Amino acid sequence: MSDMMKAGCWDLHQTAENGAIARGLMSGELSKAHYAVLVGQMYLFNARLDAALRDHRPTEPLLDAVIDDEQFQSARYEADLADLGVDRGALRATPGTRTAIELVDRTEDTRPADLLALHYVREGANNGNHYVAKKLAHVWGQTGRAGLSHLDPYGKDQRRRWNAFKAQLDGFAMSEDQKRSLVRTGREMFQAVMAIHRDVESDAASKTGAL
Repeated sequence: MSDMMKAGCWDLHQTAENGAIARGLMSGELSKAHYAVLVGQMYLFNARLDAALRDHRPTEPLLDAVIDDEQFQSARYEADLADLGVDRGALRATPGTRTAIELVDRTEDTRPADLLALHYVREGANNGNHYVAKKLAHVWGQTGRAGLSHLDPYGKDQRRRWNAFKAQLDGFAMSEDQKRSLVRTGREMFQAVMAIHRDVESDAASKTGAL
């Protein structure tokens, strides 16, 4: 299943990595102010995803088999927003973020086991984000994880955690229809995240003319 997810989403993975926001993160050139905007929007989406996963994990064997409490991201986002001086109560979802939240709603209503595909893409992103966090910390001149904890939730344990996650997924018996559905939903996840990135990019361009 993990091989199917990788192959089935690879084109979108490459497109996402080449977006302006992703490149700004990887190079450390995204301003801290625009980074804070991004974290705020991603928090709204991830909080909704966490809530859906928590609600359905007790009744969906796939979610229960693969997801543990440490994988939930909301608390890390909240800590990072506090470190960045962002008032969570003042956050308003952009169009892309609203579309991403609607994806969670729709998946929850129609095929809740497919919430795993949204979560899979999020967990996989930690592999690259582990290095993004190091880059940003260096650029910002800090040694701690303030504002960055959601990017690097497992630290040095990242690779082991990811391999264990994939092994649990690969060991779960699924029909071909279930597998194809997970891949389709994983593709929607990439598109949703890219939509959020485009909103932040547009906001940055409208204020400064560049990232």
